[in-house]
Amino acid sequence: MKPTVARTDSGAPAAAQSDGPVSRCLPASLARWLAESVHDDGPFTLSRLSGGNSNETYRLVGPAGSWIVRRPPAASIARAAHNLAREHRVLSALADQPIPAPRSVAFTDDRAVAETPVLVLQDMAGTALTDSFPSEWPVRVGERTAVAATGRAAVEALAALHAVDWQQVGLLGFGRPDGYLARQVPRWRSQYATNQTRDLPLFDPVADWLDRHRPPDTEPALLHGDYHLDNCLFLPPQEQYPAIRVNAIIDWELATIGDPLVDLGLLLAFWGDDRPVPVAMPQVQALTRGAGAPSRTELADHYAKLSGRSIEHLDWYLTLALFKLAAIVEGAYARFRAGELDSDYARGLATDVPRLLDEAAGFAGL
Repeated sequence: MKPTVARTDSGAPAAAQSDGPVSRCLPASLARWLAESVHDDGPFTLSRLSGGNSNETYRLVGPAGSWIVRRPPAASIARAAHNLAREHRVLSALADQPIPAPRSVAFTDDRAVAETPVLVLQDMAGTALTDSFPSEWPVRVGERTAVAATGRAAVEALAALHAVDWQQVGLLGFGRPDGYLARQVPRWRSQYATNQTRDLPLFDPVADWLDRHRPPDTEPALLHGDYHLDNCLFLPPQEQYPAIRVNAIIDWELATIGDPLVDLGLLLAFWGDDRPVPVAMPQVQALTRGAGAPSRTELADHYAKLSGRSIEHLDWYLTLALFKLAAIVEGAYARFRAGELDSDYARGLATDVPRLLDEAAGFAGL
């Protein structure tokens, strides 16, 4: 789970989300590579777009247009969480599919070009929704209806993604679908053990419950790996599209092949107003916490109808989503305690991680 970029409907960053110009003078090797990649000789300006522990994200603007540039952060939690080569591969595979996703324009991991891998993406219009709708959106009177439309749009985009024939689009070997669910608990136990700096009493009981109640394997699909409203760029109702819609799914570096209900579990674990207060990571999908928002069951049923997949074991996937996230972001908290990372996000993990496990235990009935 990573705080992501909010963009306006024109594709420009919302004012509160852009940190302003970073540089008007790029290193010569990188400037040459960018010019060749986007077919624009510049000059370029580069503005940083805000983010948390995701890859660093910038908007590159030149005479011919604008693009999104991503590179790994200086303070990485886990190497796998910032794998731009994977993001490039999956977005290239999806280029001709009816999936709302940016096009990968270019990728390099050549150190003669830049010290870190660099990925250039199509700049897509839309807004990543967190605690409210943009003031200019025509949804103020019917905000609850708008939340319902947002949830349906997110589920529809997810079901479309899971329907992609990942073998036919060239993603053989992209993940290891066999035994995918069986690997989850051991993997995240190991990550927690590597980063452990404190005792989290609920971690082992939740892990044990997940092991005992693991669902049977299902037909694998392409997973986004970090699917929630913050990683979707939405467009408001428009004359040609009368409903709220997902214009782009962003931040694909955790994509893999596995059980698609894992994506649904994360989206719905952070959904709704029935979560214990104070909630874990309150900024995530905050606009869904209010009277009138559709329930998890309604959205899960919508997904089941679209995908034809069973949601019988949904509680297991909800539990896994928050357990896994707790194991991942405890790494950021460990870096904070070691003095390697300092941000409001990292400080908040002191209470957010225990709350994630508390909510996971609730889904498990512990």
